[in-house]
Amino acid sequence: MADNAKVEKAPKTSWVEGLKAEFNKIIWPTKEDLGRQTVAVIAASVAVGLMIAIMDTLIQYGVDFLVNLHF
Repeated sequence: MADNAKVEKAPKTSWVEGLKAEFNKIIWPTKEDLGRQTVAVIAASVAVGLMIAIMDTLIQYGVDFLVNLHF
């Protein structure tokens, strides 16, 4: 049958102490890294926005062309 071995539990600490311990593990980016990442996000957002605008315009012209066809 199963062993009834005792498992040691970690000592209880307050949640504030645990929060502080986890907060100290965070590696914060440098100002240079943060600036580069911000520029990358803005550039990617602008590029995707332009692609969506171009696709929207092309699709609208296509739909207008199909609607105005006379048989």
